[in-house]
Amino acid sequence: MKPNLNQQPPTQTAGVSGIDGHGGMGEANDRPFQQYIDWRKLVNLPAFEMFVLEQSGQIGGSAGEWVSARRAAISDSALYDQYAAWHKDKGLWVSETPTGRLIEGN
Repeated sequence: MKPNLNQQPPTQTAGVSGIDGHGGMGEANDRPFQQYIDWRKLVNLPAFEMFVLEQSGQIGGSAGEWVSARRAAISDSALYDQYAAWHKDKGLWVSETPTGRLIEGN
């Protein structure tokens, strides 16, 4: 299934919840903490490039465009979760996290 590249992604908004938004001042609110994903950095990692190639079937296409379309279609967290599972299953980067950080002790 090819993504519709003419479709605009949903509008992104930013807000500030403060320390109590994550339970630092007692009860946390009902929204779970969401991990920040640096997509610009991720798109340039060799592991993520391989993931995009395998998932999209594109050769020479723009990984950034594919990622933008997938994020709009399934959400940031779902796409990252798919990538993280793929990264672990591949087993090629055992000394790195999916975001490219080195794991101490490996």
